[in-house]
Amino acid sequence: MVNRVKSPVRWDEVEIGDSVELRRNGARIHAGHVDARTADGDVVWVIAPAAGRRMFHIADGYDLAGPPPAG
Repeated sequence: MVNRVKSPVRWDEVEIGDSVELRRNGARIHAGHVDARTADGDVVWVIAPAAGRRMFHIADGYDLAGPPPAG
């Protein structure tokens, strides 16, 4: 099950290696594993074998779905 990360406020809850999915207006844009992110959580780089590595900025209107919270 995928839970919504605190989007669009911050994406600082995802960690490198987490599986994520990025959507815009309800449409899936890219999915893969977090390759890197800025310390403030505003930018993530997501890598997928078939689609390559892409950078996403929180201000561009993407919704980020990530792993369920631990615990």
